[in-house]
Amino acid sequence: MHLIEVAKIYFDLFSKKDIQNLKNLFSENIRLKDWEIDAKGVNEVIEANKKIFNSVESIVVTPKNIYQDNFVVICVIDILINNSEKIKVIDIIKFNENKKIEEISAFKQ
Repeated sequence: MHLIEVAKIYFDLFSKKDIQNLKNLFSENIRLKDWEIDAKGVNEVIEANKKIFNSVESIVVTPKNIYQDNFVVICVIDILINNSEKIKVIDIIKFNENKKIEEISAFKQ
């Protein structure tokens, strides 16, 4: 499976708030960094995701453009929160050799 496909699966699982299957995509040493969060390690990242999911009724991630360079996937995405608030974001997702997510850096556009 190509890393772009793994990224699309990640966004789909995130939109479904599917913590267990998200965890399966993550390496043990994953880091999640955005404009509010800096979580390190799979347990911290899972807890950060749970907080996000618990703070919204719904969250839908729609990839607009996805680019790949070796083990890095750059994703231009729209995030729709509670069917009303739209955020434009760029995610930089770094993978390891086993196609597990090592790092997610998210930036608001």
